[in-house]
Amino acid sequence: MRSMQIINWGKPLELREMETPIPKGSEVLIQVEACGVCHSDLHIRSGFFDLGKGEKFPIEERGVFTPFTMGHEPVGTVVATGQSSDEGIIGKSFTIYPWISCDKCEPCLNGYTQVCDSPNIIGTRVDGAYSDYVIVPDKKYLFDYSGINMDLACTLACSGLTTFSALRKIQPEFLGSQDCVLIIGAGGLGLTAICLLKSMSKARIIVSDISGEHRRIAKDLGANYCIDPGDSNSIENLQAYAHHNNGKGIAATLDLVGLPETMKFGLSNLRKGGHHVHVGLFGGAHTISLPPLAFRMIKISGSYVGSLREFKELIDLIKSGIKLPIPITQRPLKEASFALDDLEAGNVIGRIVLKP
Repeated sequence: MRSMQIINWGKPLELREMETPIPKGSEVLIQVEACGVCHSDLHIRSGFFDLGKGEKFPIEERGVFTPFTMGHEPVGTVVATGQSSDEGIIGKSFTIYPWISCDKCEPCLNGYTQVCDSPNIIGTRVDGAYSDYVIVPDKKYLFDYSGINMDLACTLACSGLTTFSALRKIQPEFLGSQDCVLIIGAGGLGLTAICLLKSMSKARIIVSDISGEHRRIAKDLGANYCIDPGDSNSIENLQAYAHHNNGKGIAATLDLVGLPETMKFGLSNLRKGGHHVHVGLFGGAHTISLPPLAFRMIKISGSYVGSLREFKELIDLIKSGIKLPIPITQRPLKEASFALDDLEAGNVIGRIVLKP
């Protein structure tokens, strides 16, 4: 099989030929039909996550070494199964939940399987789907996506699930038309968040992004108001919109970028009792003044992808008719490095999907 692999951290991926794996036990062999390109892949390719203040977290400290195949958003057809798996699924196409957990550690036992202490995440811990084939450890991670476009289905395992889980943390069903939710970043995550939030809440949606093109598409997808955080009067305009027509201000912020500047922007614009959900992984460190946390009763939550149960809920939601018309661009597998370069340069609108 062919795989686009990291051979040296921070360097372009290389196309390599290798033996197609043979599934064992409960494993399932998937022939990849599409695989999403995620911003997290940029951090993995670089070999580290930026912790701020000059500190880095090397990928190798997770036990991941080169050569390595990324790709944690696959859709594909079952072509073989291990001896204890279900042969009846051969020939069927599925979208795959990649956040494989041990189901034994403390986070798993407490229901936070996506932050398992000993994960085997497809494409971030074990070889993934920037390839012709990928191994999935059990059929329970396979989900029927009939009625959903294939390219969209593969993005649901990460950008879809990440925004869905983050939105659930702010309890959007309890927010009304006088409440505002601020979405920071209108990339693939932000555009997905707009579409989902419109189906989950009556809250008004404000989007902050430095790109005029991103703001235009956010507006087309249903954002009520968009701002450029670089404008000198952006905060004044933001607050004016959040309070006009008896508005109650910004009830929640979703930081889908994850920089010190975006966290500061989100926290400073929250109303008292508001909820800031931190999702983005751009990196850095942010200092918080402690007394205002009590004085303003602000809540701060971290959110990382989502659980297996939440993924099923999301798939069912999309099957029920919720539309996610986010722009998706197809690229051949051999262009994976160029796709990552475009993503890093900010030249991508929506999502990129690789086709083997």
